[in-house]
Amino acid sequence: MAHQTLSENELYGFLNKYGIKTPERKSVGINDKIEFSCFPAVIKIQSAKVVHKSDVGGVVLNLLSNDDLEKGREQIIENLKKHNILLDSNDSFIVTQMVFGEELYIGSVEDSTFGNVILFGKGGIYLELYKDVCYMEANAGEDEIIRALNTTKISKLFHGFRGFDYQEKWVVELVKSVQKMLKEHEIKEFDINPLKLTKDGLIAVDARILKGKSDYIEAVREKPRPNFLVNERVVIVGASTEKGKTGYTVAKNAQSFRGDLLYVNAKGGELFGKKLYKSVSDIEGNIDTAVIVIGAKFVIPTIHELVKKKLKNLIIITAGFKESGHEAEEDEIAKLASEYNFNVIGPNCLGFYENEEKLNITFGTGLVHAGTHAFLSQSGAVLASLMDRAAELKIGFSHLISVGNAVDLRSAEIIPMLNDAKDCESISLYLEGVARGRSLCESIRKCKKPIYLFKAAKSDAAKKAAFSHTGNLSGNYAMFNGIMQSLGVKVVNTLDSLIFAPLFRDIKNVAIITNAGGPGTVLTDAISAGNKTLYELNEKQKLELDSVLPPMWSHNNPIDVIGDALPDRYENTLKIVDNFDNLDLIYMLVTPQDMTDALGTVQILKKYDFKHKIVPILLGGENVKSAREYCLKEGILFFSNIAQACEFLS
Repeated sequence: MAHQTLSENELYGFLNKYGIKTPERKSVGINDKIEFSCFPAVIKIQSAKVVHKSDVGGVVLNLLSNDDLEKGREQIIENLKKHNILLDSNDSFIVTQMVFGEELYIGSVEDSTFGNVILFGKGGIYLELYKDVCYMEANAGEDEIIRALNTTKISKLFHGFRGFDYQEKWVVELVKSVQKMLKEHEIKEFDINPLKLTKDGLIAVDARILKGKSDYIEAVREKPRPNFLVNERVVIVGASTEKGKTGYTVAKNAQSFRGDLLYVNAKGGELFGKKLYKSVSDIEGNIDTAVIVIGAKFVIPTIHELVKKKLKNLIIITAGFKESGHEAEEDEIAKLASEYNFNVIGPNCLGFYENEEKLNITFGTGLVHAGTHAFLSQSGAVLASLMDRAAELKIGFSHLISVGNAVDLRSAEIIPMLNDAKDCESISLYLEGVARGRSLCESIRKCKKPIYLFKAAKSDAAKKAAFSHTGNLSGNYAMFNGIMQSLGVKVVNTLDSLIFAPLFRDIKNVAIITNAGGPGTVLTDAISAGNKTLYELNEKQKLELDSVLPPMWSHNNPIDVIGDALPDRYENTLKIVDNFDNLDLIYMLVTPQDMTDALGTVQILKKYDFKHKIVPILLGGENVKSAREYCLKEGILFFSNIAQACEFLS
């Protein structure tokens, strides 16, 4: 179907069918006599030759009579001639009543990642300059619409700004009307700009629509998938007896598996007390899950052997596929996975870890602590580095999944599995490219567990000339970020936040104990910027602290215990503050003054079973080195600077 545009008059009628208000209007030809009765009025060109009317002088405002409208039409014709636009009998004009109010905007665009995306925000001629817009996937529910709206500055207009009685439900109803329109028609791009906010509601003053057959396609497997997280009989194809080889590391890490673990190596022999089968076909019975760590040219023949064993899950650690120019081989793997209905992560991935069955089939660190957080990554290197960091700080995981080239399984398919996993309480995603965006949104929408996300490749890609304002605002990181925020995803700005943020997800009220006023103030600013509340001390609590602190202490939060504080002063203060109600986190800020005993101060945390989460921030270098080493040894979470401690609190 060819792209089709509607005249403004036709479009107004189209909008009215979906309950979208428009001004009084009348369409007139180039030479028709103008007779209109609702003033002040506007006259605008209606022509397929003109995309943005205001850019070529195609609009004249504030006309008070029919004579003025006649003159306005003549003025527009002259303006268009200056831009080499000549009108003919196919062109016309539209006269509308002027509507006064704040200029807003709503539009939609067909995005290659998400399909139809709806935008709403501040409108007018500065729309693309200020870009105060929010984004919603076309199937967004009411809660998503409201979350999206509240990311904009203009959302304040709908929360009683200066006594105006503008209602949030107007926006919700308008978005729902656009959603209905998108479901019932094939629309490539659409925008209303300006959309006037008046005491009587939202009124579409100028609009544009481009109809056309959708190019958005998502390949979704029809058969119900096996659950990738359930693994009972695992075979490692390419298990190696040579230390330093990936096949050795994977086999070694997998020894903790509580299920049935098998090794395959063409040379045969024995590894870690287990027989090395020479081929998959030598194994009796079915194989639940297979890990492939062999040369790329042997992968597909091995898969043909594995499918005879009723394979359910496949992890291809082997590299040398799409990233090396061998895309056809990846396509063949995807085809086999669909035909025989098994799951695949990889190729070119780090592997998989699952805590409940102690299954570590990765070539990352063998030390993974038990936890309730799942981490899914498109980058094996990112996952490996954060696994190592987490192991050092004794942060645990329920699942670790490296999708690599993502020939089959992606976030859209894995999130529902993690949502059903009893031992998983939160999920982190590291994403680079995104495919099947509509399915991803639906998976997130249905997920009842908090999701944290870091998106790489944030810079704007070059964009083709756009039909409408909407096109100029689409296809960039802002759209991705906006859609994720509307879905309730916590988008983080640092990689470390992917493992730290879940530990701090319920934090609201924070207390600071510090031996230096300046850093305490900096920390206060960082906490406030993260939308957390600094705990307010009452008079009784101040009196309690008076009993253990010098008279010149701050008498406020941050609780400045003064620069000469030794461990006993920190200890006495902590014991009091730990009994405060409605407190979620205590930051213990230690700066290296001459008399500071940083090691003795952090050792306090192992002396008592404190009720609240207490996190040291150890500023400095050599003077706090022993304290940091102690924290690492004892599994005490700590931070080395203020920015690091607060970057995930927002």
